[in-house]
Amino acid sequence: MHVPYLTFPHFKKYISLSQVYSNRMGGFSKPPYDSMNLGLHSGDNIKDVQANRDIFFKQIQIPPERMVFPAQIHSANVFHVTSPGIVPDCDALITSEKELYLTIQTADCFPVFLYEPQVEAVGIVHSGWRGTSKNIVGRTINLMVEKFECTPVNTVAAIGAGVQQACYQVDDTTATKFDSKYLLDDGPGHFKLDVQARIVDQLQESGVLVENVEIDPTCTHCATDLYYSYRRDGKSSGRMMGIIGIKNI
Repeated sequence: MHVPYLTFPHFKKYISLSQVYSNRMGGFSKPPYDSMNLGLHSGDNIKDVQANRDIFFKQIQIPPERMVFPAQIHSANVFHVTSPGIVPDCDALITSEKELYLTIQTADCFPVFLYEPQVEAVGIVHSGWRGTSKNIVGRTINLMVEKFECTPVNTVAAIGAGVQQACYQVDDTTATKFDSKYLLDDGPGHFKLDVQARIVDQLQESGVLVENVEIDPTCTHCATDLYYSYRRDGKSSGRMMGIIGIKNI
């Protein structure tokens, strides 16, 4: 059974790096979760989700016992990890350990993948509006510099699909946490927010070169057949999974 997934072109030239991002196609989940739902806590049938995970992990040739799973809480918490397992209360992970694969799950929030090839360190970020407003991407890069002596200008970054500005209305309370350049008026007390643009700017503010940043401009809310969207589907939304790690070759 073939399971489609995305690997960013930026990363393909690094033979020691594994990076993948799933979509909703190719699994066992029944409607409305059809079909490659990888979220164990999404309300879907657990056996279906586990079957999806089994075939996805087999397809990408990464054993789940070498993965790290953050218990995401829409925070700006970043953890340096050295062993597999579940990390409570965080939304970003970094490591330089070989054969240790960092994961996040998304359904409108943006997955951000980071790789510093000179020191061989990786990071992964779950960046929704809350984390973005607190500069979780910048915090992640700063911790990579602190822990591994990474150089931001050498860092390669990619931002996966998420809910794009045209489909992302927020109230004025949320809007006040962002500069006006990321907002479009959308009626009294409402705005359209460009989270992905803010993440791009945070990467550059942290020293990552613009030519080293790749983005997927797809809107998860619009791409009904390709991606899950919590804003579109609510509690019946599945989850995509992003993974990054360094192979021992």
